[in-house]
Amino acid sequence: MEKLGSTVLVIFGITGDLSRRKLLPALLHLAEAGMLPPEFHVVGISRKGTTTSDIIELIRQGSLHEGAASEVLYARLSSMITMVDMNMSEPSEYGRLAVELDRLDSAAGHPLHRMVYLAIPATLFDAVTARLAGADINVHRAGVRACHLLIEKPFGFNLKSAQDLISRLAERFDESQIYRIDHYLAKETAQNILAFRFENPLFSRTWNRNHISHIMITAVESIGIEGRTAFYESMGAMRDLVQSHLLQLLALVTMNQPESMSSEAIHREKERILRHIMPPAPERMEHDAIRGQYGTYRAETGNRQSTTETYAAVRLSIDTDEWRGVPVFIRTGKALRDKITEITLVFSDMASPGKRNYLTIRIQPNEGIVIDLHIKKPGFEHAIEQVQLDFCYTDRLGVGRPDAYERVLVDAMRGDRTLFASSEEVLSCWRISEPILDAWAQPGFPLHRYDNNSWGPGAADAMMAEAGVAWLADTHMVCSLPRIIPAAGTGTGRT
Repeated sequence: MEKLGSTVLVIFGITGDLSRRKLLPALLHLAEAGMLPPEFHVVGISRKGTTTSDIIELIRQGSLHEGAASEVLYARLSSMITMVDMNMSEPSEYGRLAVELDRLDSAAGHPLHRMVYLAIPATLFDAVTARLAGADINVHRAGVRACHLLIEKPFGFNLKSAQDLISRLAERFDESQIYRIDHYLAKETAQNILAFRFENPLFSRTWNRNHISHIMITAVESIGIEGRTAFYESMGAMRDLVQSHLLQLLALVTMNQPESMSSEAIHREKERILRHIMPPAPERMEHDAIRGQYGTYRAETGNRQSTTETYAAVRLSIDTDEWRGVPVFIRTGKALRDKITEITLVFSDMASPGKRNYLTIRIQPNEGIVIDLHIKKPGFEHAIEQVQLDFCYTDRLGVGRPDAYERVLVDAMRGDRTLFASSEEVLSCWRISEPILDAWAQPGFPLHRYDNNSWGPGAADAMMAEAGVAWLADTHMVCSLPRIIPAAGTGTGRT
């Protein structure tokens, strides 16, 4: 990999949940692996009088489950970190940040690239970015100093708010400066999707409606909302996962092959396919857009009237020559029986519709790619059994896999926007999602309750059964994780 340029990383919200769970551990791992540039600094923004020692202690706490790092490494990290105590809602206080950035430039003897990470609530984006755009901080000069802005989702609450946010950011920053984070895209298996599709002629020529009957994308968790009532009541499952992460994964598995593997070419094809993904027709919403809520949710939130969905299952279509007529089923939910994120493409032959091969791309856990095949069982009888070809990351001992947030930071430092969402992609994802959200907001739209530790509401299974297919169930083996493939044409899935 090319040498990374001298960089100062400014973290707004350095003591928050995201920073403690993801960003700070990622910095620890990158420092331990020698992946940070020789001149690298972190400026933490806090209004609580937080010290560098406090941040190092947060890093220590976050690394306990992985074994303690060496004291030399903690000392090195400590030397990289300075804190600026300021109220991010007060524009006049940003002068303190500008002074610290100038001091680091002077100490280095040359301009340092500036990378500002907004690990803060979306409600603060507008006020914070308005001041960050000031000439004392946003010093972006090609070939001299890059100034990048890293923004965590949500990118708006609906299509209108996303359009407004994108418009205001465009007034303050060039699009090339903006890195909209989707950490699902930075996961190693997600990155492998394009290589798997386009580097293997066996699949590149059969990856279309002529050979694939349907696509299923699942992202489910066994935990509930874990005390995040305010966040989840305002978001729900559709906005939290489908509108962003899962539609991005769908774009990767259905986009056409780009002219090159450059960031620009990949985004161009993703934007094209997202423009052609269609939500259910209005008259089909109750059948093809299922919302659910787990049994104890209302008690946990203290809102006995809540209609916030903790489960979403939707059927989408793609209006292109390559995918027309191939249904796409997406589901996500909390308080379910397991934690799984995966994409499954079902290969079939119209001449023999009962015969299917499942290709599963497991994003988490037990990452890998598996293909289910049917072969003759050894012996005198002509008996058919199911076997798998698999590529499992767990089998590759000694091969390091960077965490998604490690990849986010490294790519932003080297100016690679491939794994970040473009403004057009964000708007297309809202265009797909908004008709579903609008339908769910209407009085009387069904909200299906489901038991904790189940596989969600029966209405989601009924949606699949109507199409003559089923969700994969519990004992289909995906890199040592057992699940069951149902018989072709049955409607029995995870229930």
